Parts: sequence; structure tokens; C-alpha cells
Amino acid sequence: MDVDQDEDPFAAGPERLALVFRAHSRRPCDERAFVLRARGIDSLVRLGEGGWGLLVHATRAAEAERELLLWEEENRDWPPRETLPPKGIGVLEGAALYAAVLVLAYVCSVGAAFGRDWSARGASDGAAIRAGELWRTVTALTLHTGPPHLISNLAFGMFFGSLLAFSYGGGTAWLATLAAAVLGTLTNALLLSPEHVSVGASTGVFGSIGLLVGSEWRRRWLVRTTLLRRLAPFLIGLVLFSEFGVGGERTDLTAHLTGLLWGVPLGALLAHLPARWCRDRTVQIAAGALTLTAVVLAWSLAMLIGT
Repeated sequence: MDVDQDEDPFAAGPERLALVFRAHSRRPCDERAFVLRARGIDSLVRLGEGGWGLLVHATRAAEAERELLLWEEENRDWPPRETLPPKGIGVLEGAALYAAVLVLAYVCSVGAAFGRDWSARGASDGAAIRAGELWRTVTALTLHTGPPHLISNLAFGMFFGSLLAFSYGGGTAWLATLAAAVLGTLTNALLLSPEHVSVGASTGVFGSIGLLVGSEWRRRWLVRTTLLRRLAPFLIGLVLFSEFGVGGERTDLTAHLTGLLWGVPLGALLAHLPARWCRDRTVQIAAGALTLTAVVLAWSLAMLIGT
């Protein structure tokens, strides 16, 4: 496209060129010139005394103006404005249910309820899981080695789980967290040696972090924010993992990592959840009931046929 600053092209007579768009900068003119080119209309972008202008042959001026008007109407609300995620319901209820399950499982384990060794039957045992005892991928998440271990996972789990629930609802958030944790525990058992044994809800904690990362990344991608804003959730997730996921003598680093990594794609899917579902009490109760049923069923299998 030509730019001629020596003369004012807008002064050209109607028999030659016609001005169809004017702007203070060149970019809007270039965008519209591209639109006209796609419609088979030749144009020129020139700099004149009044700023930048888009000119076409006078015989096609009316057609060009009509095409530009249609294009502007189609793109009036594009790119979409960035908005906050939908506000979910059942945040407190979901956190309370999570805490109740972990505390109850701990009490039963310490007290050897029903005369069973809960840790032996429910821990994430690599050999047992490979042999088909898949319920351990759920039961292991509810077991803890002592009060400090339990309190840590209660605090962090309720915090990150509630953050997720604020956007997607308590039932949905904890169901997604359980899914990420189960997949992470299974992957961990398959990656490490068959002798590897682990317990704790920390895989779920990092699963919820991964869900937050994935859902926020996808939301920002859909509204076409800047590259830095799109990458920010990953950077925050990396910082949280490096701060809380790698320290301690008995830290299961691989379990934390697999929970986090499974949470990211599941979170990206969660970002497409209809907003009305996040506020629908029936949907949230159903999702919460499904989460609790999965835990109860897993422990039932552990007690009935576990080794």
C-alpha cells in the first residue's frame, strides 16, 4: 500500500478516488483494506493532512462502504470482553464435606474400625493397584500418617478446593478434584516401582491447583487476552508446586506432579461448563453425591474384597 506525504490524496476529485474511511493511525485503515481486498475491491491507504485514510475507486465507493459497514457490525463485540468466571454455589458445603470425609477416615484408621487395618487395605500400593485393586486410587486419598499430615491437607485442600468451587460450584469442583486425584494416583502407581506405597490427599490438593490453572488458562484463551495473561496461570501453578510440592522428607513428588498435570486438561474442560450449571443446586447436589458415592464405594470394596 502506498503512502504519499507530499500531497493530500483526500483532495483527489470524485472521478478518481473516494475516501471511505479515515483514522488517526494506519492500523485501522490497514485492517479495512484487508477486508476490502477479500471482497475483491482494490484500495489505497494514504497519509494526508487529516490523518490516515482508506481510498477506493469512486465507482466502487458505495460498495466498499457497504462492505465495511457489514464487517463492523459483525465484529462489534469482538474480541469478547474479559469477564470473571461464573459464581458457583455450595462452596461451604463442599469444603465441609471434604473435611468430614478426611477426619472420619482418619478416626476409623487410627481406631481400626470394624477390626480392619484401614491403611493396609486402602493405601496406594503399586503392586496391588497393578493387580486390579483400583479402588485404592480413591481410598488412599483419605488416609493420613498423623495429625500434621491431616491438618496440612485439610487446610490446603479446603483453600484451593473452595477457590475452584467459587467459580464452578461445590459439587462440580470436588468431583473434578477427585477425578484429577484418582488419575494422578493411578499414574503415580504405574510410573513408580510396585513396592511404592503412599497415602494422603495431597494429590488431590495439587489436582485442584491444576484445575485452577487449566480452567483459568482456557478462560483467558477464549477471550483472547494478551500472551502474558494467558501464561500467568501456568507460572502461578509452577510457583505453588515449587513452594509446596517438593519439600519434606516423605513428600511424594511424583504424586503431586501427576495430580497437577491431570488437573490442567480437566480444568480446561471445566471452563466450558455452562454457567447455569454452576449455580444450579440440583446439578451441584448430584455432583457432590457422585463424589461421596465414589469414596464410599471404594472403601466398601476395600473392606469386602481388599487384601
